[in-house]
Amino acid sequence: MSIRKATYSETQKILGHSLEVLKEATMGYVDPVPDKVQQMVAPFLLDGGYYLVDCHNNVIQGWIGVGRTTDYYTDEMVMFIPEIYVLPQYRNQGVAEKLCKEVVRHLKDEGYKKIQLNVFSGNHVKHLYQKLGFQEVSTLMELKLDGDSS
Repeated sequence: MSIRKATYSETQKILGHSLEVLKEATMGYVDPVPDKVQQMVAPFLLDGGYYLVDCHNNVIQGWIGVGRTTDYYTDEMVMFIPEIYVLPQYRNQGVAEKLCKEVVRHLKDEGYKKIQLNVFSGNHVKHLYQKLGFQEVSTLMELKLDGDSS
């Protein structure tokens, strides 16, 4: 098993899974349509973002996106994980944890001081992030006004 930067063709395969990734990651909050995927993924890749893949016998088992962004509150440049995904047949085998640990190690070695990510309420991967030391910074809350809220 090896974790390395995805090739161009592997990145194209990853992008082919974008609708299912968006659906699972957002817990149904975002309608997974091609335009929304393009709107979310294109800026990440155009700004130098990339994927690390976990491969075994040249078969991708999972991947993690790595990019950079400006912290909205502090205006500092921080690294950002926009996506982590393990193909269903490889889940519960530690793939996601290995990918996260490799990203943390890699970015730490490069001198970065902070990594951020977003996780939707109810997404079970939040437990992994907490186990790895990620801490909640803020909580987005909403009230739907299109129905009876009493």
